[in-house]
Amino acid sequence: MPHNPDGPVLLIMAAGAARRYGGLKQLAPVGPGGEAIMEYSIADALAGGFGRVVLVIRKEFEQQFRDKFVDRARGAAPIDFAFQELESGVPAAHLPVEREKPWGTGHAVLCAKNLIDRPFAVINADDFYGPSALAEMGGFLQGVGGQQPMAGAMIGYQLRNTLSDHGTVSRGVCEVTPDGALSTITERHSIARAGDDAVYHAAEGEELRLSGDTTVSMNLWGYPAEVFGELEKRFHAFLDSPREAKQEYEIPTVTRQIMDDGLMTVRVFKTAERWCGMTYQEDLPIAQRRIGSLVEEGKYPKQLW
Repeated sequence: MPHNPDGPVLLIMAAGAARRYGGLKQLAPVGPGGEAIMEYSIADALAGGFGRVVLVIRKEFEQQFRDKFVDRARGAAPIDFAFQELESGVPAAHLPVEREKPWGTGHAVLCAKNLIDRPFAVINADDFYGPSALAEMGGFLQGVGGQQPMAGAMIGYQLRNTLSDHGTVSRGVCEVTPDGALSTITERHSIARAGDDAVYHAAEGEELRLSGDTTVSMNLWGYPAEVFGELEKRFHAFLDSPREAKQEYEIPTVTRQIMDDGLMTVRVFKTAERWCGMTYQEDLPIAQRRIGSLVEEGKYPKQLW
């Protein structure tokens, strides 16, 4: 499979504990050859002009990732590991802390800073984004770097295309300007399908409705390499601030902070791609059927690598 060695980097966040799923869902087999969802994302990214892959994982799972797919996929493009642990990049003064897992998606991205020196995209390992979404992001990132303010991007999905039939989900609900710029993003939790729309519960317990047309983030972001300086500075400020023990340093929140300070603009590319992923065990056969149908349609080969 050809790739562009000078293309942007695909950063895959694969260090999650997957408590709701009950296993290492990042490696769950969805393809006819036992391929994981992220392998299809890698294939789509390479077709979209990306040149290298960085996997952010927990050190304890490194051998499983190597055994499951890295050795067979490494010929397609260089694949490197970054490790996200509770203590990764955290000053000693903030350890030990009353938490067991690392500090969230913003922390995951920061763990890869020493491996990335060019524009990059960020995705979740267990989400299927669709080929056109990664192609759109790849095209954008090949023209990024050196702008002031920094130029970032996000792929915006229709909420109705991102819901699970087996439980609630969290999504970044976006407001987008008429010219396609991200205005603000707000994390909403416990979102459930309600016909063609969705509902969630506000902090006060009130049930609120969201249109199925609402633009949401699935954590497919694009950034210039210069963003790492802001991520690191703001992570230290996060650690120094009063907060709940379980509070996390999340990509949507820190991106909004950087935007609000006038240091970055984020363009939203809206997509009609339909998400699938593994939030719950019951989602696995759905993902397998989805990938299976795409293979039958000839969108992917039966033997991905």
